[in-house]
Amino acid sequence: MDFEAFLFDLDGTLLNFDPDAFVRTYLGTAAKFFIDIIPDSETFYSELLKSTNVMENNDNDENTTLIDFLEDFCPKFDIDCEEIQERFLQFYHTEFKVIKPLITEMSGAQKLLYDLRKYFPEKKLILATNPVFPFIAIKKRMEWGGVPEDVFELITHAENTNYCKNNKKYWLDIAKRTSINPKSSIMIGNDGYRDMVAKKYGYTTFLVDTVLENEENMTSDILPDFRGSLQDLYSLIFS
Repeated sequence: MDFEAFLFDLDGTLLNFDPDAFVRTYLGTAAKFFIDIIPDSETFYSELLKSTNVMENNDNDENTTLIDFLEDFCPKFDIDCEEIQERFLQFYHTEFKVIKPLITEMSGAQKLLYDLRKYFPEKKLILATNPVFPFIAIKKRMEWGGVPEDVFELITHAENTNYCKNNKKYWLDIAKRTSINPKSSIMIGNDGYRDMVAKKYGYTTFLVDTVLENEENMTSDILPDFRGSLQDLYSLIFS
């Protein structure tokens, strides 16, 4: 597998977690953290999810995905947007730690990343997370899952990226920012839609099937070129 760049998803790819437990725990803990300014937890849940959906589908070339989220979420409440943004950051620095027990190291992830960097120092490694979280929330999950930060050329997050994974521009923007050719790069992820859609834009794809998500949305035009565990990927690269 001779690629100039390896793009990796994070959750369910380089670290192990239960997606449903993550969402339940995240929403419940965040709602409690905001309860003094947004007392109706059900409204908080539903509006946060709606604004996240807006963020995922926005096509604004000027805004980061974080700004897309805030511009949709803040007007729903009679609270200054700066206060809401600061409250979210406080949450990630404090109570977000409730997520830590849900995250474990993914077997083979560290060895794969370190050996790619050791034996192919000229290759580019990119952490292509869906940019719906600020960097602090990604950094903490990486720490808890034993994913090294310093091996990556770029980490996409809500403060440095304008589009989410279901937008063609996300994939083209990564290529532009890192000076790579999608046709000589591979996207590695566990999401049958959000990650495998990279195939439409020229990337080779590898579906990590240890913690599968959205397999039911994986249409015939985005079926993965390869599929298996990280150990299978390691064998493909280093055999």
